[in-house]
Amino acid sequence: MALAALVAMLSLSLVSAPVATAASTVVVTEQDVTRQVQDTPPNDNWVLYTRAGTPPTAGEFVKGPGTPPRGVGSLQLTTTTGNEKVFLFNFDHIGTKLSDINKISYSTYRETGTVQQVAALNMVIDFNGPAVDGGFSTLVFEPVYNTDQGEVVSGLWQTWQAAGSGTWWSTRDINSQCKDAIASCYKTWAEIQANNPEAVILGGFGINQGSGNPGLVSAVDALTLNSRIYDFEPYRVAATKDDCKKGGWETVKRANGASFKNQGDCVSYGNNGK
Repeated sequence: MALAALVAMLSLSLVSAPVATAASTVVVTEQDVTRQVQDTPPNDNWVLYTRAGTPPTAGEFVKGPGTPPRGVGSLQLTTTTGNEKVFLFNFDHIGTKLSDINKISYSTYRETGTVQQVAALNMVIDFNGPAVDGGFSTLVFEPVYNTDQGEVVSGLWQTWQAAGSGTWWSTRDINSQCKDAIASCYKTWAEIQANNPEAVILGGFGINQGSGNPGLVSAVDALTLNSRIYDFEPYRVAATKDDCKKGGWETVKRANGASFKNQGDCVSYGNNGK
């Protein structure tokens, strides 16, 4: 799909993105996400896609595991069989030039899995830029091909740096880069930027746990693109008294997940954390 057509479609169908709660951090919960079947046009800024036959429990916003890098929770991804696929895409960055992106990172926690299995990053791009027809591809970052950053281990939060020297592969041939996850086709983010100066984000950017990952349960938090940090949470915690106003006290919670009795109870917590 051409960039202009996709942007037009999104402008008609998408709702406002979640508001940053502190500095550049944006809290994302189940309430901010629309669930859809794979290969359908996005109906929201955040879409949790699943392949047909993949259960809804493949993607859940949960508390923990362990101590997440942001807040109290994370996005948990489960692929029981090798055919299941689940991915969470954000569509706020369409049109952003790849040359302007110098920080991409995310944190993962593997609960069960083997070898180098863990959730990956995806970015749908137009490598020729919007002024030239064609150019669609999906860039993929996987820790398995970035072993210089350490091996994937279970029971530990790990942070992966995908910009700069981070290694990506492409689902299609793009400028100076062949397709598929083979060593001769790997390029660093810096090389992709240099080889594709007009490239822009065309569609979704986010987390993917897909085919060929049976028995994998992983969690993701602190998805970062430039100065924007996405904090995945099972619920919103009252950070200030303003979070409690206009009925907000009925939806926000304490850090331990407990609900508030009334607005005053919430305001007290927002003011002093008790």
